[in-house]
Amino acid sequence: MPHRTVTTARAAEIVGVGYEGLRSYLKRGLGGRAGMLPGFHKPGTDIHDDPNPRAKWKRFSVPDLCLFRMAKLLIDAGFTFEAANSVVSQQDLWSAFAHDRKPVPRLMAIWPPYGNHIIYEPDQMELLKKALEEAPEIVTLINLGEVHAHVLAALGSEGSPRADAEQSAA
Repeated sequence: MPHRTVTTARAAEIVGVGYEGLRSYLKRGLGGRAGMLPGFHKPGTDIHDDPNPRAKWKRFSVPDLCLFRMAKLLIDAGFTFEAANSVVSQQDLWSAFAHDRKPVPRLMAIWPPYGNHIIYEPDQMELLKKALEEAPEIVTLINLGEVHAHVLAALGSEGSPRADAEQSAA
């Protein structure tokens, strides 16, 4: 599957936040280092890796957009930015979105107050049912497949390498 990317302005539209809002979230570290290789450093040098590297990015891929959309949904549901970001800044979550060619009906259950969460694959719905029966009063469920479908529908044919080439030729 070709790497599909969009600009920051288009990413903000897809995620459902304003441009400045997305830039602010990125400067605060939205997405953390999920989906990135660790930094390479010379022996004996500082090994500090930027905790919010996406703040400098100009283009974003489908998995990035899915993480951003999830964070927006969690914030809208009453999570703080820090709590939402701790949930979405997970390598396994980024990787799932990166490897799925089409939306997979996974569910993520999130328990307050610390944002503990578990991803349930389609064949694990009985485990989810049992977990919900034993859960405290409040559990937040996010349908990861719907998040992915929202991003893909918003992208349509844009974000493809062909669209990028046509745009730069114009």
